[in-house]
Amino acid sequence: MEYFDLMAKEYDTDVRIKRAKAIADEIRLHIAGGQIKTALEYGCGTGLAGFQLLNDFDSILFADSSPEMIEQVKQKLLVLKKSTETAICCDFMTDSPQDLSVDCIFSVLVLHHIKDTKTILSRLYSALRDGGQLLMIDINTDDGGFHANHPGFDGHNGFDQSALIDLAVEAGFRKAEAKTFYHGSKTAGEEEKPYSLFILDAMR
Repeated sequence: MEYFDLMAKEYDTDVRIKRAKAIADEIRLHIAGGQIKTALEYGCGTGLAGFQLLNDFDSILFADSSPEMIEQVKQKLLVLKKSTETAICCDFMTDSPQDLSVDCIFSVLVLHHIKDTKTILSRLYSALRDGGQLLMIDINTDDGGFHANHPGFDGHNGFDQSALIDLAVEAGFRKAEAKTFYHGSKTAGEEEKPYSLFILDAMR
């Protein structure tokens, strides 16, 4: 997580802010009716998506394994004088909160960094109340172009949507479905590398 600690103060670029708005708009379309009140943004980074969804939930818990990213979130909450939201530094792969129970968990471009996909899906499932919803945004399978500028990256080069749905069902989720909703590109050297994002929508 040292990489993300170093990036924290400069993370909110215009490109990321614009993409986060499109992602938040898509999440908003999927939020189940009035039963969804409390949310967790897992792997929140600086909260680019979550802060755009503050009015869509009674409260949001921001969680990330990078202390510097969480510090950025806390500073933003202070500026907005938000008392219903909190931010914690934790990694569900090592220290998943045992008493956490929320209505919705959403994450943005986090899953491909976690090698053990099945285990993290199971732990997110456990953090949802019955009837809760998981909304997970990530990259469709690519040739590594999304991380071409990061030679040390050792996660997944995106996901096959059908395979990920199968893993979600194995973790206990029901009504799992996915669709592509966003297309973009990243500069790698002198090349533009296209990528696309999908949203996984699954119910506990």
